[in-house]
Amino acid sequence: MGMMSQAIHSAAVSSKKAGGSYGTQQNRRFDTTGLLRFARQVGELHASIDQLPTWVIHAYAQYCMAQGKAAGTLANIFSAIRVTSGTAGCDIDEACGNRKLRLTRRVRKGTKRAQTVSEIQELLARARRTDIGLMHLISLALHLGLRRKEALMCPRDLQMWLDALMRGESSIPLMRGAKNARPRDARIVQSNRKDTIEAIRSALAYCQEHDFELISGSGKTLKSAMNRLKALLRRAGMVGQVSFHSLRYTYALTAASEMLDSGIAPYEVLVQLSESMGHGPTRTQMILEHYCQPIKIRFEGHISLPQDEAHRRRPANKLPRAAARKEAKLRHSALSGYPVGRSNLGCEPHDSRPKS
Repeated sequence: MGMMSQAIHSAAVSSKKAGGSYGTQQNRRFDTTGLLRFARQVGELHASIDQLPTWVIHAYAQYCMAQGKAAGTLANIFSAIRVTSGTAGCDIDEACGNRKLRLTRRVRKGTKRAQTVSEIQELLARARRTDIGLMHLISLALHLGLRRKEALMCPRDLQMWLDALMRGESSIPLMRGAKNARPRDARIVQSNRKDTIEAIRSALAYCQEHDFELISGSGKTLKSAMNRLKALLRRAGMVGQVSFHSLRYTYALTAASEMLDSGIAPYEVLVQLSESMGHGPTRTQMILEHYCQPIKIRFEGHISLPQDEAHRRRPANKLPRAAARKEAKLRHSALSGYPVGRSNLGCEPHDSRPKS
């Protein structure tokens, strides 16, 4: 095995040991491989990433900035490098932090915007002409604040969601396709409750006639379905400020306004919205800057929790993260009747009954 192969293998082992979802580990391997190739070019390649001199990482940062990479991309790349190196046995957090590397601070104000009612109507009309499944997928994402992958993989949960709403529930459990497999309860916007139920019911009827798929790819795999979805979204005009992610902006703005109007404290609105969108309860500042810019004035002076109310913060989960997510997957599988995992497309029903 050559030096480069050894280094890549070592980085992959460290990335796996660091944990995270399959996608997170894959991204770490991709980012560290770029550093290792650069190290080979400058004659400083070693068999393990933790043996690289820090000056190589600093030089790689300048190289990436010269290529014009965005601030967020740079932050992600060097975060992956620090995690992989630390897991391999060399802590470079201080020597190669973002400030030491002179990386530009990312701006968290968001690059998308919420769409107006007329824009949504025109979008759904274009989507219907493009692909009926795409129209249902967009409608679900709009009413539930779903990410693209979550909307693509949700068909197996539609019946569970419909049953929950018919029971009067104010949120629906979501895990399939979630970022880093983080389970969450997506809040229902009460002013749109009837439309949400109708969107889920219509999508379920469509999926029952199409092998429980809203969008299917040529290879009947998640990757091929995602590639086809991207192409369909471009045909429907969902690019730039009004790309698919703008639907989450629309959902967030509607949900936040409704909660504020109902008398919920501004800080609690940010916490609940952050949890509902899958960011956890601590990303209040990001939620405000990212999704709630048009109504930011309504949160002035209420974007942090007073010290005397610190007990209201969510207690730490006693289970290790991997065990907690495994437990959540089993619970979600039992509720939906279908297993949660990488092979969600075309999966068979899951029998959660105890074996006799």
